[in-house]
Amino acid sequence: MEAVVGTAMNALSRHFEWQADHFACELSARLNAPEMSDMGARLGRALTTLHVKNLSTVWVDWLYSAYHHSHPTLTERLRAIEAYQTVKVKSADAVSKKEL
Repeated sequence: MEAVVGTAMNALSRHFEWQADHFACELSARLNAPEMSDMGARLGRALTTLHVKNLSTVWVDWLYSAYHHSHPTLTERLRAIEAYQTVKVKSADAVSKKEL
């Protein structure tokens, strides 16, 4: 029973981390603050720096990670940030094309 509850808690915690990363990526648009631009890239650099300083491993099996880690791995987070930024750029291009 403990394994099931622990895995469910890790999944919930990981979901909240995905939401926090997504929020950080769109922070500049929400605040309309140019000094907050490119927060996704900043977050990626900060996460990479933390992993290097903590000597964390980069490659972890996804099943091991789902069971033992309450946070997504560095590679998962960087891929999600990159994917969100790609979607954001595509949607901005679509909006600018509609305005023409």
